Amino acid sequence: MRKRRECGALAAALLIALAAAGCVDPAWDLEGLERRHPALRSVAGHRLTDVTPYLLPAAGTLTLFLCRWPDAARVAVSFPPDATPEERRALEAALAAWQGAGLGLRFEASAGPAAQIEIRFEEGLLSYGANTVAHCAVDPVALAEPARAPAIPARLVFASIHLGHGDPRLAGTALHELGHALGYQGHPKRGESVMLRSTERQRLTGQRVLAGEPFSDAGLRGLYAVPSGTVLRRLPLATGQSAVVDRLARLAAQRGLTGPVVEVGERAGRIGWSDAGWPTVALRLLNLRQALQDPSKLSIEANPAASRMLAGAR
Repeated sequence: MRKRRECGALAAALLIALAAAGCVDPAWDLEGLERRHPALRSVAGHRLTDVTPYLLPAAGTLTLFLCRWPDAARVAVSFPPDATPEERRALEAALAAWQGAGLGLRFEASAGPAAQIEIRFEEGLLSYGANTVAHCAVDPVALAEPARAPAIPARLVFASIHLGHGDPRLAGTALHELGHALGYQGHPKRGESVMLRSTERQRLTGQRVLAGEPFSDAGLRGLYAVPSGTVLRRLPLATGQSAVVDRLARLAAQRGLTGPVVEVGERAGRIGWSDAGWPTVALRLLNLRQALQDPSKLSIEANPAASRMLAGAR
């Protein structure tokens, strides 16, 4: 329950940030990305310039990268235990649509701690409300002196989707939130994607999926056309700006903690470590959209557990 409360609190904060986000110019070279990955050129309308990248501040560098599930992954999904048969049908239709969307993923029903994507109804959310937090596990080697490699070792390992009770467009909402759980963070500014902010687009897409019509999404096909961990850009940070991340990473390694795990919204995110399960020692990453243009705007704040660890090591 604690894990879900923490997830809900963070997701709510990210959702508020998403609502307030404005439009900025792309922070990376899309043509260069397409040259490195020619398969991306065949995905018309992928709009990877609109995606919100994962951010890793370490060793004086801010690395912007993409994160998704591994190729041909079999992803275990748990459904809300309180779902009605109609709600269960809508959720299963959304999963089946993504399974058939050409990403190479397979979904299987699971329960308990084995689930890699959990779907829950959350008290307090409006019927049209929803949010998702996706965990990207980064190999600690990526925290060392940044290499010039075109990708870092990173992959999605868990996602938690929270939906409002009584959503009349549940299939469309689930399609949208599953898109985030599969790695597409942020929202395209235009196009035909179910990842648009448009609730009407989501509703209509959900209706088509429930009617058995074919489903595809260029944004997710574009994401899955490049390797997980693909680096979009590396930006230099000011002297000492990543010091708290570097120091906490060393302490976490000394204490045998697992991590880091990175989460991202459009203006806020988190990098954390844990001894088992949900990351408990964490740093909040703030002002992310501004940091895409000006890395000096990135703000990093320790949570209480991280503050205690840092203070105890002095």
